[in-house]
Amino acid sequence: KENGMAAVFKSTSGWDDGKYYCLHNSAAQGSIVKITNNATSKTIYAKVLDVIPDIKQNAGIIIRISNAAAAELGAGENQFDCTINYIK
Repeated sequence: KENGMAAVFKSTSGWDDGKYYCLHNSAAQGSIVKITNNATSKTIYAKVLDVIPDIKQNAGIIIRISNAAAAELGAGENQFDCTINYIK
């Protein structure tokens, strides 16, 4: 379990098929993580595509999720406080 800030990336998938994706440094590529928006208590499951790129825009975030996933969590395009649970 991990708590911290999440950010959003633009993706064309997820809007119609309900499949959500994320970038995360600790979870293995291809694994599934449970993400909860702490402000709305909404939860989704997302597949880890890769690690978060080491660039200035990603400083201070623990996960970057697709915009379809963010919409489902009620987060819009802004950063938000989240909890991540690793699925075994």
